[in-house]
Order: sequence, then structure tokens, then C-alpha cells
Amino acid sequence: MKQIFSLILFVSTLFSYAQKYAFATEFTDGKVTLKDQSEFSGQIKWYPSQNDKLSFRTAEKEKPTKYTPYDIVSFSSENMKFVPLYNFSAYAENYALAGSPTKITETFGEVVSEGKFNIYFTSIRGYNAISRVIEDYPNFIFQDSSDPDKKLYAYPYMIRMKEKKYEKAKENLYILFKDYPEVVEKIKAFKKEDDFMEIIKMVEDINNKSV
Repeated sequence: MKQIFSLILFVSTLFSYAQKYAFATEFTDGKVTLKDQSEFSGQIKWYPSQNDKLSFRTAEKEKPTKYTPYDIVSFSSENMKFVPLYNFSAYAENYALAGSPTKITETFGEVVSEGKFNIYFTSIRGYNAISRVIEDYPNFIFQDSSDPDKKLYAYPYMIRMKEKKYEKAKENLYILFKDYPEVVEKIKAFKKEDDFMEIIKMVEDINNKSV
């Protein structure tokens, strides 16, 4: 539950203008783990977006090093851990307007739960052609940890769009959770005004039982 509470805080902060989300606008204490498993503590700065690189420095006056998702294993700040996510279809501005998902090559995602099913949370930046502003489009990302292809399945969260597009986005989740009918039924019944955290909690319960 601690991870879920952390996620709720993350989501509420993200929607309360990202300026209030500590490392989105200023350097904050954090840790980076490199590919060789070496860890470095210092300060990080990263706006939650597929377009932004992670800035890291070990001292305040030091020139920051920029990291892409391909450069590191993970980074963390406070009680949150972020890992690289590669090659998946997310739900962003094109889906909200035309029903077409956006192909994401690389980004970072917050770890929500790990186990039988890994759950991540990420935000995709895109241009809203109707309101003519840049917006953040949150997605939950699911993964069967036993899948050799490590395929990622996204689902939109609190994106302003018609209900039928949320229904269309459920199709991949039916396949992913086919061995868990209670989860599938919960997803089928879900409406955009409902609390998606209830589904997250069901999947987290599966992870706890599989330990």
C-alpha cells in the first residue's frame, strides 16, 4: 500500500501543475544506478515526459550529466523509483483526438508494483490541437514479468476523451490478465469516472500472493 499512496501523491502533484513536483523544476536529492550497477547519490532533475533527459550532479556547483533511459538502470528520489521503459504504444494526444496510440521509443516510468505483473506509471507530453497547449497524458503501464519479450501494455489515466476510447484501450488488458477473470471483469466494468486504483490494488494483491 505504501507504493500506492506514493503513486496517489505523484498523480495529484502532477495534476496540480508540475512546478510543485519537486524534481520537475529544481534539483532534488536522489540516486542514480548505472548499467554496471554502480550507484551514485547526488541531485536529480527531470520533468516527467518522454522528451526530457535526466539531469544528475553529485554537487550543487557541478555541471550536470544528462542521462537517457538507455544510459541507466534506474533513478530514485524520496520514496519513488523510476526505471527505463522501451518501445510501447501509449495513449496521448493522438488517441484522445483521433483514436491512434503514440509509439514511445524510450522514457522513464515510476515503479508502482513488481511481481507476477509489473506496474509502472508514466506521463506522455503532447500537443492538444483543440486547446492549443502542451499537455501531460498519464498512462499506467503493465507487464507480465515472465514474458520473454517484456512487452508493455498501456492504459490511459484521467485523460479527457470519450468513454468509447477508454473501452477500446481495454482490449490489450483482457489478453494480459486472461488467467485472472476477476481482474478482467473489474476492467470490463470500469468507467473513466471510477477509481482505477481499485484495479491497481487487485493486481498488487496478485503480486503479493506470488511472492
